[in-house]
Amino acid sequence: MAISKETESHLRPIADEILSTFSQVAEAAKAQLAGVSSASGAGAFATINTFTSTEAVRNREQISEANIEGYRILTREPAIARVVVTDEDGRKATYYFCRAVPVLLGREGIKFASYRSPRGRLAALPIGEHTLRWDGHAVSVEVLEYARFQPTQTGQEWDARNSVLEGETYGPLTIASLRDLLGSRGEVVDVTALESLLAEESAAASVREGVRRDVIRKMDLRDQPILDQYQDNIFRLPLNSRLLVLGAPGTGKTTTLIRRLGQKLDMTFLDEDERQAIQTGAFGGEGGHAWSWIMFTPTELLKLYVKEAFNMEDIPAPDDRISTWADCREDLARNEFGILRSAASSSSLVMKGSAAALAPGTEADQTAWFADFDQWQKAFFWEAMRASARSLSENPSKDVAKLGSRILAVLDAAGTTPQASAFVSLMAVASEIRNLVETMKEATDGKIRGALSLQVNRDKQFLDNMAAFIEELAELADDPDDQDADDEEETNQPRVGRAAAVARYMRAVRAQARARARKRSVPKSSPTGRLVEWLSARSLAEQDLQDVGESLVVQSALRAFVNPVRRYIDGMPVRYRRFRRVRQSENRWYRTDGFSPTDIHPLEVDIVLLAMMRGSDDLVTGARGLRDTDSPARSTLERMERLYRTQVLVDEATDFSPIQLACMAVLARPGTRSFFACGDFNQRVTSWGTRSVEEMKWAVPDIETKAVSVAYRQSRHLHDFARRIVGLAGADAADAVLPDYAENDGVPPVLAKGMADVLTIASWLAGRIGEIEQSLQELPSIAVLVNDEDAVGTIAAALGNALTDQNIRVIPCHNGQVRGRDGAVRVFNVQHIKGLEFEAVFFVGIDRLAEIYPDLFDKYLYVGATRAATYLGLTCERELPVSMAGLEEAFDQRWE
Repeated sequence: MAISKETESHLRPIADEILSTFSQVAEAAKAQLAGVSSASGAGAFATINTFTSTEAVRNREQISEANIEGYRILTREPAIARVVVTDEDGRKATYYFCRAVPVLLGREGIKFASYRSPRGRLAALPIGEHTLRWDGHAVSVEVLEYARFQPTQTGQEWDARNSVLEGETYGPLTIASLRDLLGSRGEVVDVTALESLLAEESAAASVREGVRRDVIRKMDLRDQPILDQYQDNIFRLPLNSRLLVLGAPGTGKTTTLIRRLGQKLDMTFLDEDERQAIQTGAFGGEGGHAWSWIMFTPTELLKLYVKEAFNMEDIPAPDDRISTWADCREDLARNEFGILRSAASSSSLVMKGSAAALAPGTEADQTAWFADFDQWQKAFFWEAMRASARSLSENPSKDVAKLGSRILAVLDAAGTTPQASAFVSLMAVASEIRNLVETMKEATDGKIRGALSLQVNRDKQFLDNMAAFIEELAELADDPDDQDADDEEETNQPRVGRAAAVARYMRAVRAQARARARKRSVPKSSPTGRLVEWLSARSLAEQDLQDVGESLVVQSALRAFVNPVRRYIDGMPVRYRRFRRVRQSENRWYRTDGFSPTDIHPLEVDIVLLAMMRGSDDLVTGARGLRDTDSPARSTLERMERLYRTQVLVDEATDFSPIQLACMAVLARPGTRSFFACGDFNQRVTSWGTRSVEEMKWAVPDIETKAVSVAYRQSRHLHDFARRIVGLAGADAADAVLPDYAENDGVPPVLAKGMADVLTIASWLAGRIGEIEQSLQELPSIAVLVNDEDAVGTIAAALGNALTDQNIRVIPCHNGQVRGRDGAVRVFNVQHIKGLEFEAVFFVGIDRLAEIYPDLFDKYLYVGATRAATYLGLTCERELPVSMAGLEEAFDQRWE
């Protein structure tokens, strides 16, 4: 619809002002770049304090780097919005907003600000009166006009494409090109009637009623510099908020998350309390704040997808800040908490996704499973500590008995499970206990070494022969559950040669002596038992064995209290194996057989990790005395402090289990506890994923739920179709609505049945892709979804041949890893498309998908269908699945 001349005459000065402002901002940014670059670093300080200069210079350099990058962005994107407002005193002002760092304009009546600033909220508001909060005060304003745009530059000329403008008397309007609008009217010299008519037609085509959605041309998260008023309100909530943002596909959840992180990383826009929390809590204070965040995504492909969106927001996003949980879990379990076998860990556990350890139903009841383990291991640990203290209190030595009685009183006062305050009391006697243990150990080690020296003196080949025998035992492993705690400090022992033989001799004789004192024997089938048998009479004499054993039993009881914090936290993997054996015997949580005792499923690793991380966090926050410089507990707690991040963010949160989400939440630094997650329960595509708000609140008890409801991605046809898909499974569709004034009816989805042959499928897909290109006069972003990895290459090759004559390239995206270039059709396994968006999506073999994933079919169908903005196509090998029978009337056969 053509706009009136009155509206056009109003818009032309606005367009001229916008383009003029672009030029002025870009030039001012270039000038600032030169100034900031020359003033950065240590040279910016008149004098330097030698005690604080390193931190001061580093902070100054980080500020300068942020400013420099901000000015560089302004040279490419001078502004993203224009808003005209009046305040409560009737004063009128025009604001321009940029993404981050503003510059001084020096133009009367025009102000320039960052969208991240409190005044930036103006850019998200609709026409009308609003009450805002600026500088701690409530302020009433009226938005008279707004414009949102995407600046572009060709040569020396600035333009803006698909700008949306609205005022009290017009709009909203979508203007394809502000420069075309300016060139259409005005004083024209020597212009023919033909040229004048063509110019009028160009202007009419440039301005359209309503909000026009761009075609999705490439596989990127769509750039949305300005949020809507609901998203904007969420992204400005305080740093210490703990939020779950729920919304249907295309409602801007991920975009809101990214914008929020960008604002909260910018110290300029944090309030005084937030700055203070960062300065006192984060490693490196303000200087470390820029890297103290982590974001989790469910897949590698989505991780790459989000990283590019972060780059557009000028947020550096290396791999250690955007991570899948699978990668983070492995690092934590192997390198930090010693749950899994590694060179630095004595654990024998090996994580295997194929481990058939869990009984049916365990995945669906993970919170109860974790609660059972956590309660069991705490009670087991505390009772073991109490038993050690009781045995010490009954020792014939008065000094030992006195220590035991003191410890037992602390444990009894704490109750039945570990308490932070009890650990503080126990650590008060730790040094005294450590000195006693060292004295006793020196005596017992001396006797054992004496026996070893005697054997070496008798037989110079003794160590070499023993080393050879030990190598034969390399394939055997002692059960960690049966190893005595006395040896817990002897990690990283040599594994081969004479030194290894010495270490194993000491260990074997200790085990033999302890067994003798406890009136039992070392298991003969274990490596230690085999070595004891090999040694035979070459060990200690009978009386020495008894004496050393009795001393070692006392040492073992004492050592429980040398560093009870480390014993509590780092002993959880061993206690987990005990717990698993107990519950296996009860036929609860686990299968009774079918897997090795050293195998551990990834979901089991999550259980152990959460117990260790929560236990560590409880001690960090509940017992400050444990972090004293000379406390043996310090290193254990410092590990957790090193892992904390000031901000933790989670995309597609419903694909993670409640246990995984709880682990992520523990990583949020005390003092801020900032946690921001977004997702949609209808899009959960993992069998272990979080299924309800109740499960989410179990993981993060104080989390607040917010909803976004305006869906920007899909056409009206596909939006309605997606809501019907949700209804098929008996679920409630998210409360999503299309934006007002959206010019986006689209076309119905298409369906082809009886498509079992690959060449037939490829021919049908090629025909529909041709229709799309013909309609749009360009090839948009297109995805073809198949049911397994083997079909990715097969369908891609056949479709590539079918599209050869159209010069369209088809890229197989194996395991979701390959993105390829723009202007190509991509083929994915349906499992890898979570969070992405395309102009067109095709399902191949939807009936086969229903057979392969009966429990998750409706989720995959919903997620796949909502990846498409305008075009959706389905093929069936035979007929539509029975659950979709009621939707068949919604399909056409083609888009011509």
